[in-house]
Amino acid sequence: MTQVPSLTNLLSANNIVLFMLVFTRLTGLVQTAPFFSTVRMPLMPKLWLCATVSFIFYPLVQGMGKYLLPHNMGEFIILLAIEFLVGYLIGFVANLILEGVRMTGSILAIQMGLSMSEALDPATGMNSTEISKFYIYLVTLIFLATGAHQILFASVFNSFQALPMGIFPLFDSHIIGSMLTMFAQLFKIAFGVSLPIFSVLLISDVLLGVMSKMMPHMNIYMVALPVKIYIGLFLMMVFLSGTSSYLQGVIQNYFDAIVRIFT
Repeated sequence: MTQVPSLTNLLSANNIVLFMLVFTRLTGLVQTAPFFSTVRMPLMPKLWLCATVSFIFYPLVQGMGKYLLPHNMGEFIILLAIEFLVGYLIGFVANLILEGVRMTGSILAIQMGLSMSEALDPATGMNSTEISKFYIYLVTLIFLATGAHQILFASVFNSFQALPMGIFPLFDSHIIGSMLTMFAQLFKIAFGVSLPIFSVLLISDVLLGVMSKMMPHMNIYMVALPVKIYIGLFLMMVFLSGTSSYLQGVIQNYFDAIVRIFT
């Protein structure tokens, strides 16, 4: 029978250290996880969220019994750094979906002639086009609507079983191989969303090129730029429903795969 902390030993040194290690893994997660890292929010709500989830997790982690506590301050600092790294990597892998749709926006912006509109995105601290921002906010809404944030926290909880605290080696070949496979999904997501619109814009480029040969005295490129923008925006609205359905399936499968990595 597993034992969980009681009120009499809640503030014991071992429980505080265990709580801090769980809390550190969760803080690493929210630094890179979707929504938590892409939506601009104050630091204190993030810390309180991590503290609340840690308070729920750490009795269960203690019940697992698969952890080793540090014996001195040096080991404690090293374990804190490792726990932060583990949470950071889990969130980073999950955030590859957003990087995929960011790449989608960049591809379409170049094809539509809007790549010059790239500016600093205050939410992420990176340069993004307006098309990229649109898709990032879209996938963030889908992320919340599908409950993927709950799956993400479930994967962190499972990681305490697959990657016990204080027990080495940190990553085995199965986890590393699965993460590399998920890295490859970034390009699949980017081209899966952008390919229908990109294909139509490419055909429009060919037609405009033919028109320029047929009417050499007409400055077709002055007409082409606004036409391509209108066509691109129109197609984005036309394919919005299909894009949302596609991203919903991708998010569900992607986060189920993250959970399976640590099961």
